[in-house]
Amino acid sequence: MVIKKHNNELLVVWKDPITRNRIVIGRLWKRDAKYYFKYIHTEENERGSIEIAVKMGYQPIKIFENIYKIYKANNLFAPFLNRLSGQDRKNKPFDQLRETGGRLSTDTLEFIEPINEIKKERKVKFNIAGWRHYQGDQIIDNISPDDSLLLKLEDDNLYDNHAIEIWTKDSKYKLGYVPAVYSRYIDQSVKENKYEAIIKEISPNASSDEKVKIEFCGEMVKPVISKEKVVIV
Repeated sequence: MVIKKHNNELLVVWKDPITRNRIVIGRLWKRDAKYYFKYIHTEENERGSIEIAVKMGYQPIKIFENIYKIYKANNLFAPFLNRLSGQDRKNKPFDQLRETGGRLSTDTLEFIEPINEIKKERKVKFNIAGWRHYQGDQIIDNISPDDSLLLKLEDDNLYDNHAIEIWTKDSKYKLGYVPAVYSRYIDQSVKENKYEAIIKEISPNASSDEKVKIEFCGEMVKPVISKEKVVIV
């Protein structure tokens, strides 16, 4: 996971539309009423990479075509501001971008809050990953906000050593996975059963990646990850 560097910061994540793998490509942050954006590079050893994303097919946004520049503006950059509804653009747009994720149907960018590795006990919210591959749509009319969920380690996962499955509390229905960007921080809490996970929001008509948002509360443990490895989130 690309860790937090600024007090008020979001990571910019690109999803390959073919493989559906996600990779962190940049940082967007706000400081002293100014907005900043920069790409993350392979040689920075921050476990994200604009270079790899470009090789996978990502095309940088036109106003951010210089991938080595740190961009600065008095207002939230237009390509990011335009991802919000009219009202959200006027009312603390940076906070709204954090809350909504800034997803659009026309591209595969999203914005997520980085992990603060100094804080251990905390709450995080995220959408269930892989929803469309499992049983969630069968029971979406029978689940409700505040329903408790069961998390299980998937030790034999070939793609993620920290993989965590999300199930209904009765273990009858598998709903998907904790996004890899978070799983490597909370797998120890899941292993020790020292956590609480509940459904926070349900959007039946949204895309599969946004249908159900959950809230996790527990201790986050800094993972041991090779510095050379670019993490697919």
